[in-house]
Amino acid sequence: MRSILGCALLVAVLATASCHTMRPVTLDQLSGINTDRAWVTKPDSSVVVVYVPQVVGDTLKGYVNGEEKQLPSTVVKQVIVRRPAPARTLLLIGGVAVGLGAAFATLSGSGEYKMPTSIAGQPGDCDKHPEDPICQGHP
Repeated sequence: MRSILGCALLVAVLATASCHTMRPVTLDQLSGINTDRAWVTKPDSSVVVVYVPQVVGDTLKGYVNGEEKQLPSTVVKQVIVRRPAPARTLLLIGGVAVGLGAAFATLSGSGEYKMPTSIAGQPGDCDKHPEDPICQGHP
């Protein structure tokens, strides 16, 4: 049961990481992107999260810690946004499908059943040679 929970947790973590990517954008690019938040790096290397970011002229407007703020472009060193990553998402789905298929194949068995063969070489010779180790359950 623990391994199932561990696998589910691993898939959830990978899904979160795989379905999105972080990428830097300029203020001009940000104005054309519909995003709910942006990570802004200031010249002193501090980072603030701006919710509902909007670019008005050369100023970034949005909510920082629940308060409406205006950040002029002079205090914005870098802007990073989270965007969908469809290629990674498809790879994740494919990997999960292959993993589930492999697990199913492993759990369902390897195929046909073969009867034990004794030293005499024929199945069912345990009637003639009961002392054979295969007939006694020892290979």
